[in-house]
Amino acid sequence: MAQRVLTALVGIPVLVSAVWWGAPWLTLLVLLAAVLGVREVYNLTPPGISRLPFILGALWAIALVLGGQAAVNAQGLLITSLGISLAGAFVALLWLIAFYRGPNVAVAGIYLIGGPLYVGFLLAHALCLRYLGYMNTLGGYWLLFALVVTFATDAGAFFTGRSIGRHRMAPSVSPQKTWEGAAGGFILSVVAALALGQLLELGASPWRYGGIGATVGVVSQLGDLFESKLKRLARAKDAGSIIPGHGGILDRLDSIVFSVPAVYYLLAMEFPP
Repeated sequence: MAQRVLTALVGIPVLVSAVWWGAPWLTLLVLLAAVLGVREVYNLTPPGISRLPFILGALWAIALVLGGQAAVNAQGLLITSLGISLAGAFVALLWLIAFYRGPNVAVAGIYLIGGPLYVGFLLAHALCLRYLGYMNTLGGYWLLFALVVTFATDAGAFFTGRSIGRHRMAPSVSPQKTWEGAAGGFILSVVAALALGQLLELGASPWRYGGIGATVGVVSQLGDLFESKLKRLARAKDAGSIIPGHGGILDRLDSIVFSVPAVYYLLAMEFPP
């Protein structure tokens, strides 16, 4: 626990500063997270899968993140990401045909193609949210809103689960997660959203804040379960060891990669370019 607290004391100011300053610092931080995330996904392949080409996955994730930086709205993001994804998938399939000699080529292809999409495409939404509707300050506040509400969901689920958790939610995927913890995370996400919306003066109604908070309270926990499933398939306890007390970069991003896109799309229609 002491390591987790110390890491948070160092990491949170760095994250908040990057969000506040925006490009290029936030872009560089997201790029770093995407590259490290792809490496961890490729290391989480099930037993028997041969080594996947990290350079290919990293370049693909970088292209997706930079495409998100260049996009001016949700439609532009989806069109740009589709083009990059099709090009990347074509190159990945060529690599599988020409160089992959291990077993389970279909599973290898899913991880090879899915890794950059899972990390790169979803993380690109952080940059889109930061510059939502060209309102740099407002977008930065909304990105902080999404991150803090996600952290509140994680904290609520963790402490509620530890204190009163009795009924396991998905024992075959994550034995420590309970329905009580999930409920605690959901409740705290809504409370945090209502409080942050008023504190940051984001200009929406309390119902809007509560609805976004409720969405984050659900999708962020689904993201956590998804990453837990990846680790279970790979028979790994953590995605990596780069963050002291937390594990790998995916162990910290698992909720964020689902919650930030959800917040972005809930807001994107309200702030046209």
